[in-house]
Amino acid sequence: MTHLKPTDHSIPASLERVTAWVAADQLAAGGAPTASALRLLTALLRLESTNRADTLKSAFAATIEAGAVPNTPTYDSFVAALHELLGRANYREISGAELQEAFDSEALSSVKIQVDMTAFAALHIFARGKERRSETVRSLFGLRKRRVEFDVLERVFVFSSLAQTDGALNLKLFGNIPVPDMEMLLPNCKVKMRRIDQAVVFLPATISVVLAASKVLFSLTAIWSAIQFYTGLSKDEPIVSGGWGLVAAGSFTLLGITMGAYTKYQKRRLEYANAHSRTLYFQTLDSESGAFLRVLDEAFEEEAKEAVLAYAFLLAHGPSTETALDERVEQWLRTKIGAPVDFEVDDALAKLARLGVATRAGDVWTAMPAETAAERLRAQWVETADR
Repeated sequence: MTHLKPTDHSIPASLERVTAWVAADQLAAGGAPTASALRLLTALLRLESTNRADTLKSAFAATIEAGAVPNTPTYDSFVAALHELLGRANYREISGAELQEAFDSEALSSVKIQVDMTAFAALHIFARGKERRSETVRSLFGLRKRRVEFDVLERVFVFSSLAQTDGALNLKLFGNIPVPDMEMLLPNCKVKMRRIDQAVVFLPATISVVLAASKVLFSLTAIWSAIQFYTGLSKDEPIVSGGWGLVAAGSFTLLGITMGAYTKYQKRRLEYANAHSRTLYFQTLDSESGAFLRVLDEAFEEEAKEAVLAYAFLLAHGPSTETALDERVEQWLRTKIGAPVDFEVDDALAKLARLGVATRAGDVWTAMPAETAAERLRAQWVETADR
C-alpha cells in the first residue's frame, strides 16, 4: 500500500472560518481595534497577491510567446515563479521515487493506464492536503470484495512538457485524487485493457473459432475425399458431410465470430476510455493559466490564515517563543478541526516581521498593539497600491 509523506502545512479550513474562530476565542476582549488590524492585515496580503498575479500572468504570456523552450531565461523565470507560488500555497513537490511508488501500486479504478515517462521534457507534480480513506473494491465480476485503504490528495498540480510538442506547457489542477490513480493525470497516458478483460473478450471467441474451424476442416477433408474417389485417385468411399454448403456456413461463422470479438473488444476499450474521461471531468479543477490563478488565490488564503493566527495568538497570549506559539496554535487548530495540523510558524512570523507588526528580541516574539499595527498596515496598503 502506498503512503505519501505528509504533503504540506495547509490549514483545512477557510480564511473566513479561521477568522471567525479567532474573533470568538482569542480576541473577544480586543474589540474594534483588533478586528480592524486583522482586516487590514488580510487586505494587504490580498493586494500583494493581486500584484503577484499580474506578474505571473505576464511571465506565462512571455513564456508561451517565446515558444516555451526549456532552459531559456523566460521559461526558467516562469518556472521559478511557479515553484515559489506553489510553496506559498503550501504545496509540496512529489519526488520521483514517491511518484514511481504510486504508479506501481494497484489502481482503484477499473482502468489500466500506461505512461511513457521518457516522453517528458519536464514533469513536476505538486500536492497539498492528504486524507486517509477506505473503499470496497470489487473484482472477478463482483464475486470478490475486499476493503482497501489509500491516500487521497486534496489538490494536485501537474506541470508538464512533452518533448514531441516542442516544449509546450501543460498546467493542470486536480482535486481529490487517489494516490494509486495518479498516472491518469498525465497528458500522455494511454488506456489499456486488463488481462482479465482481454480473456473475457478473446477466450470465448477462440474456443468458438476452433470449433467452427474443425467443422470447416472436416468438410474440406470430405470434399477432397470425394474428388479423389470420383477421379480414380482413391478407391476409398468418400466421407459423408455437408459439402460446400457446410464450408460456406463455417466460413461465415468464423467471420461472424471474428467480427463479434472485435466489436466486443472495441466496446470494452470505449468503456475504459469513458471511465477515464469521467474521472478527469469531475476531478479537473482548472487548466493552463486558470490553474495557477486558482493556486494564487489558495496561496493568499494560506498566507492570510497563517498571519492572522500568529498575530492573534501573540496579541491574545503575550510575547512567546516560536516553539511555544507553534504548539499553542496547533493544539487550538486540532481542537477546532478535529485533525492534526502542521502550522508553519516560521513562515507566519516572517510575514509579520516583514509587515512590521511583530518584533523579535532573542527567541521571543512580540505583537505590535492593534491600533499601532492598524496604522502601519494602512500606510503600507496605500504604498503598495500606488506602485
